[in-house]
Amino acid sequence: MLSYLAATLPPDMSAEGRLLALQCALRSNTTGHVHLPAGLLRGMRLARTLAPWDELEDARWLRRLPHPTKQTEPRTAAAQLLDATVLTQEPARHDRHRAADWALRAVSRPRLRALPAADRLTALVLATHHSPRAGRTSMEADHLTRTCGLDRNTLTATLDRLVAVNAIGAWTFEPVTEDVSWDPPHKTSSRSAK
Repeated sequence: MLSYLAATLPPDMSAEGRLLALQCALRSNTTGHVHLPAGLLRGMRLARTLAPWDELEDARWLRRLPHPTKQTEPRTAAAQLLDATVLTQEPARHDRHRAADWALRAVSRPRLRALPAADRLTALVLATHHSPRAGRTSMEADHLTRTCGLDRNTLTATLDRLVAVNAIGAWTFEPVTEDVSWDPPHKTSSRSAK
């Protein structure tokens, strides 16, 4: 779904807009309606701003629906996805909901919470491409920057911040293949209680 959104969303779409689009795409029903609880938006650090919603509406990717109640702080945000193709993407709806929950947990980990949305999105993209069996993983730099909505200079700073919080162990850029390679986070040792 991240690759599909990279191809569909405008290149200048913010990381917040991309994270919101991912949750909407993965949590939508078969008719393209989606209801996101306020707690989910708070967990993604997207509850205080309407800018990502505005971006997705301006891109004609979704349309916000009126709230069913007139409460000052609604419990859910509702939208209709306007991109019909997103509903045909694999996997099936049940698996998409599991993926949405996993993505939410991945970007809400304590070590990532204080980071900007672009860093959290990049950590999510790296996590989705990492194989647990492989130590070092690689991805084409252009694909990574397109998926995360970053340029090469911003990508460098983002990857450095992910190393600093141990979201990844280390990273390198391979100039010949133009791949970004990264190591899994370092395992932290826990002290035994005495």
